[in-house]
Amino acid sequence: MSHAFGPTQPPPNRDANEPPPAPRDAQTGALLCEGEAAGVPPCDSVAARGRVALAPAAAQPSRAQAARLIIQDPYHTPPPPPERRQLSTLAVSSLVAALFGPLGAIAAIAFGWAARREIEQDPAVRRGYALASVGLALGVLLTLCWSSAIGFGVWMWSTHHGGETASALPEGEASPEPASTASPSMPLPEARPPAVQPSGSVPQHTTHRRIGGVSIVDIGVDVSVLSEELAKQRAEAYAQGEKVLVMTTSDPCEPCRGVDRSLGDPLMQTALRSVRLVRVDIDLFKEDLDQIKVPRRLYPGFFLLSPDLSPQDGINGGEWDDDIARNIAPVLGAFVRGQYTTRRQPWNPLPGSGMRL
Repeated sequence: MSHAFGPTQPPPNRDANEPPPAPRDAQTGALLCEGEAAGVPPCDSVAARGRVALAPAAAQPSRAQAARLIIQDPYHTPPPPPERRQLSTLAVSSLVAALFGPLGAIAAIAFGWAARREIEQDPAVRRGYALASVGLALGVLLTLCWSSAIGFGVWMWSTHHGGETASALPEGEASPEPASTASPSMPLPEARPPAVQPSGSVPQHTTHRRIGGVSIVDIGVDVSVLSEELAKQRAEAYAQGEKVLVMTTSDPCEPCRGVDRSLGDPLMQTALRSVRLVRVDIDLFKEDLDQIKVPRRLYPGFFLLSPDLSPQDGINGGEWDDDIARNIAPVLGAFVRGQYTTRRQPWNPLPGSGMRL
């Protein structure tokens, strides 16, 4: 496009302070290098590259600056690994506490339940739910086992040591003394002074009590005829499926007290199961004992009665050594069942008594 003033002259209304436009080639419209005119070949590319190289170095960013200018694309870089969940301390405590006895088992239940609640509320942070469940179940199981063991122990203690031996002794008798190591058989003279007072261990009235599975009967002072009382006791024992075993005793008689103290022992309970032990004082009932032919020279004596109430078989405390349960129980257990054959002293009934075995 040409103007009235010619193609090379600036328009008349251009600002004088405005720099002149860069020269261009009339045919191609390409910018001309400085000092070049139209129709002259353009500057070669080497010179152009040289001018670019002359640009100030500050305009070109360094390699570190360029790296910082790079924006990370979250879709091209892997996400950071998730934080590892922490193991619940309560879950570990529930498993450890179960090993510390009955109280530890109860604590394991509480810790396991609390750990499960904690993990359920924030599963992304806490782990160990299975461990807490194991501790909880183990606490419940051990609590049941400990409860059963403690209950059984209390039952055994109350059955065999809960004062039953003391209650078997008649009221007013002195407390038991240590087991005697003297000879269990004490000779008793045949003749007694005419005025013999009843021993302090004899109750005023006939008493009947139980020690575990053994029935204990003490013939009282008010019994006038011993044979009638023995017949009554045998009838009651038969009705309850028990066998009558008559024991002669006296006071003082340390071997007799040794037998009394051993009655609550499990060995004696087994030996005298379903037995009614009828204790007769030899000082108070000596005439009655002589009448039914029950020996009273060696005591304590143990006798099985025949139908006419005379002794069918008998032994005394000389058949064992110390008066303790492990010595007494095997002898009495075999005797009441008719199986005691090897004896230290043979059975010799008094003349005129029941049949000889």
